[in-house]
Parts: sequence; structure tokens; C-alpha cells
Amino acid sequence: MSQLPRTPSWTTVALGCAAGFLVGVLLVVALGIGQAQEPPARTITVVSRAPALSGDETVITKTAVPDVVGERLDVAHDRLKRAGFMVKEEDNGLFGTVIDSNWEVKEQDPAAGTALERGSTVHIKLDRR
Repeated sequence: MSQLPRTPSWTTVALGCAAGFLVGVLLVVALGIGQAQEPPARTITVVSRAPALSGDETVITKTAVPDVVGERLDVAHDRLKRAGFMVKEEDNGLFGTVIDSNWEVKEQDPAAGTALERGSTVHIKLDRR
């Protein structure tokens, strides 16, 4: 007569799972996996001092012209204004630039990266998108 295989009881299965979990936790602790290592701290101190002014000097601040070629007109206007420049547009539209987002900057003068005094004018040529 052949015997049927014995099925393990639920207690045996639960104890096997618990033992496997415990072995996994011990391996993680032993190998040090999961320990967060803090990056080394770096402190950088920058000291900058402007020369003393007597009151009769003029301070001229120069800023690099941003590259706006290929940008929509509304975006180019915003970038140039934030950089401190005036904007002069040249378009070929019959009614001018009615909706700024319909126009794209094709050329700019002076070129991007040129250092200009704040308040200077940047000339841009536009084309319809």
C-alpha cells in the first residue's frame, strides 16, 4: 500500500517563513547594506569687497547679453528685460507684432555673450512663426 505525501501544517509553514525572514535580516545587518553614508561636508567661503568710493565716481555695471535667437518674442522680451536691457524690435509684419507668441527672434545685435552696460538696447529681428 502506498502512502500519500504528508502536507506540512500551517505552523510549520509559518515557522519556516519567519526563520527565512530572520536569516535575511541578519544578512543585511552583517553586510551593512542599507546604511546611508553622509557625503563629506564642504564649506566654501567667498569674500568680495568693492573698493571704497569717494562719491564722485560712476559705477558702470556690465552684463552679458543672453542668447535669444530662436526664442518666441514674449520669452526673449522677458529674458532681455530681466538682464536689464532695453529691446528694439524689427519685424516684417503689416500690423507689427500684435501677438508676441506668434513671432520668433531670427537675429540679435549685439551677439549673445557680449558684455553691455545695463540699460543698453539690444536690437532683435523677428520672423513670423
